[in-house]
Amino acid sequence: MGDAPAQLPDNATWRERLEHYRSHEPVVYEQIIRHFLLVLLEENLMDMEDLEAEVARVAGDTSFIHWSNPNRPEPSLSEQAVEALRDIVREKASNLWDDDKINDLIFMALKKDMALHLTELAEDPFASWEEIGQETLEFSKMPVGGSTLSLSDAMGTRVALIRRLLSDQLEFLEIAKNSLTIRDFSSIISRVIGPERGLGKLGGKAAGFILAHDILDKARAEGRPVGDISTPRTYYSRSDVILDFLKANGLLDLANIKYREGEDLRRQYRILKRLYRTGRFPPYMIRRLTDMLKKMGKTPLVVRSSSLLEDRHGSAFSGKYTSYFVANQGTLRERMQELLRAVAQVFASIFNPDAITYRKERGLLDYHEEMACIIQPVVGIKLGRYWLPAFAGVAFGANDYTWTPRLKREDGMCRVVVGLGTRAVDRVGEDYPRLFAPGQPSLRTAVAPDEVLRYSQHFVDAIDLVENKFETIPLAELMTEAGARYPMAQQIFSIWRDGQLIPATGLLMNVDPADLVVTFDGLLERTGFAKQMKEILDVLGETYGGPVDVEFAHDGHELHILQCRPQSRGEEYARVTVPKDVPEEDKVFTASKYVQMGQVTGIEYVVYIPNEAYAAIEDYDTLLAVGRTVGELNRVLPHRKFILIGPGRWGSRGDIKLGVRVDYSDINHSRMLIEVARRKGDYVPDVSFGTHFFQDLLEADISYLPLYPDDEGEVFDEAFLLGSINVLGELLPDRTGLAKVVRVIRVPAVAKGRTLSVIMDGEAGEASGFFS
Repeated sequence: MGDAPAQLPDNATWRERLEHYRSHEPVVYEQIIRHFLLVLLEENLMDMEDLEAEVARVAGDTSFIHWSNPNRPEPSLSEQAVEALRDIVREKASNLWDDDKINDLIFMALKKDMALHLTELAEDPFASWEEIGQETLEFSKMPVGGSTLSLSDAMGTRVALIRRLLSDQLEFLEIAKNSLTIRDFSSIISRVIGPERGLGKLGGKAAGFILAHDILDKARAEGRPVGDISTPRTYYSRSDVILDFLKANGLLDLANIKYREGEDLRRQYRILKRLYRTGRFPPYMIRRLTDMLKKMGKTPLVVRSSSLLEDRHGSAFSGKYTSYFVANQGTLRERMQELLRAVAQVFASIFNPDAITYRKERGLLDYHEEMACIIQPVVGIKLGRYWLPAFAGVAFGANDYTWTPRLKREDGMCRVVVGLGTRAVDRVGEDYPRLFAPGQPSLRTAVAPDEVLRYSQHFVDAIDLVENKFETIPLAELMTEAGARYPMAQQIFSIWRDGQLIPATGLLMNVDPADLVVTFDGLLERTGFAKQMKEILDVLGETYGGPVDVEFAHDGHELHILQCRPQSRGEEYARVTVPKDVPEEDKVFTASKYVQMGQVTGIEYVVYIPNEAYAAIEDYDTLLAVGRTVGELNRVLPHRKFILIGPGRWGSRGDIKLGVRVDYSDINHSRMLIEVARRKGDYVPDVSFGTHFFQDLLEADISYLPLYPDDEGEVFDEAFLLGSINVLGELLPDRTGLAKVVRVIRVPAVAKGRTLSVIMDGEAGEASGFFS
């Protein structure tokens, strides 16, 4: 086609257009006439027999009509007959259709030709991204007209673009091809960073983000009440950038680190992160990022991982790869250096031991993984020296951890916090988000005022624009700084007064910041936020064919959807009631809070961390050693034949005294995690459904149960847990010094050959662990 159509004046008549194509681009002219013919036939304005007869009359050649030898191919039309056919079709169109329709059909034929050419470019591994981007842009400039490409004509191009830029996973293709249009790709490609020629993609997280916004935009246009949703201006670093980065720094030989194991892998990863941090980037990356920083200004940024395997159906990789906040303050050079360090560290996380373990478990270790990046402005506003959103969180279409029998799975679940959403998706040792079900937001996890106060948020994650870093600050300190300027304060806070919680009203001018309690009562009771979130989850779930999880942030004016992926689901267990005939001496523990449905049987080993012994540890290194010991046991004990029991919040960031510091690769072979809360001490399990940590438990089918041994009527056989023979020394001779803190019990040896079973009846809200 070249640039010929653009040479025509905008007000050219359809006859002038056809003559132009007939003279300068005969192939395009042929396609237009063929399109006219097909429409004439479809509208029953012409039939093939009459057309053939007319062509034969004009051309004086009837041989192609009366050909009757089945053993020889039919003769082709003579050039005279072909030209006659074109003229007849053109004349027929001019007699039957008005000028607007003919112009519209001409543009339709041009669209089909352009879509076909775009498909060829997208499927050509040697085509440049400039060519693909320019062709996509030209297509998007074509007038929509009264007709659009048929789905069959457009589908091949959609699939080619999705496979080239987003994902070749069949499950994603099946969803995306029915939503994303060719025009959607034009604005995306303009913000893609990568080598001019290459086959890199934007990765799973970027693909989910793009698709989610497209789905929601179209749903809103169709009248679905998804509300106003803003899309952050996003830039994408393709997955082949990391290959150029590795080549430029002589790091290609490090790819085989993924085949190492255990402490060797961890040690190599620590070295590798340092090497990446000092790496050089290709010049095209520097140029594009410089342009981006100039356009973005000094708004804080977040660099998010988006690997090829990430956020796919069946492999979410929740929290396995890293994301980094960039304060983006100072000179352009300083901002660039900080941004490049963040990108390099995201690249390095492709070798995160947790990610490697996760891949190995799912048979993905030999897959050629590549890391793309998403670069976005951090949703938020400036409050004094801090930058943060009014609130943020994560929402799930299905609730796998209902805290009351009145909730249904389809009611969904949402974790929301003040400030950056890191405290919603990470497990923190000293804090609580607000947990609610979008389908039934009035059902609380805590009801009494003193419980609401205790299980509320006391710290906030924000970006410190003065110190140029991510910071966790006390809520009272933030509110002293922000005062009445905090957005949506009346919807977010309640006021603690005389042992009661009262709604926040007015501008909070005379309220002591220490009396403000994060409840989100106003947001859930006096706005449509919960209903909007439920509709968003429903719309996305309908398109995805199953529940999704989304991350979101709100700046006080607009809601932003930041991530969307298929929700990781736990095993669905049929209900089994807790047996009533178990002798008291055979019961090890019972529970009646936050009980889910499930059964764990045949447990041969119990790894027990006593609360008091863990609390007595005074040095940080020993506390870390406890977590490492658990990881070593995870590797030597029979897979899926042991459970973990211990204090507080396992795997949380923050105060290590509040829970054993472990990563996914330290617990992935266990069958169950049980967290113990005693009244003396600060060990309180965080029933943090929806965090990356709990998504790991769900995907690995590791059951979870919190125990409250000091509650009236509960059983907790500490004599068995503390008095049984500890076989830690047999399994890990180098760890005998931790025998008082890490106890390993071989159950059949002390239970007359029996094993441990745990029955959890979520419907009745009760669970029991016993010998059987």
